[in-house]
Amino acid sequence: MDKKEKNADASIQDEQKETLSPSGIDALRTDLPSLRSGDEVKVFYKVREGGKERIQVYEGTIIAMNNSGISRTVTVRKTSYGIAVERIFPLQSKLLHKIEIKRHTKVRRAKLYYLRKLKGKLSRLKELRQ
Repeated sequence: MDKKEKNADASIQDEQKETLSPSGIDALRTDLPSLRSGDEVKVFYKVREGGKERIQVYEGTIIAMNNSGISRTVTVRKTSYGIAVERIFPLQSKLLHKIEIKRHTKVRRAKLYYLRKLKGKLSRLKELRQ
């Protein structure tokens, strides 16, 4: 490689670093509690229906947390009327009003995908004592 090719590669890498690092890093939310897998939470999410906006409460267990920074997401699983539903919430979204932690549970995994196979009382998690 000659100098021109090296300079071109360096400038391309600099441009990629600038595009990868989010410019709005100062705008990250600080009002959210510290969340862990296994926590039972209430997620208050803004929903738009027919021109009106209301807050919908989604209550369940965190089974996975993904990424970091501005693209951080949380997967929450709930069971209603015998049917399990999972929903992914982006934590930096403006539609996310707030998150309340109901209780911390004792888990030894980061991803609790094994809960998908369990039903009824078997899917309960023990509460973490403090």
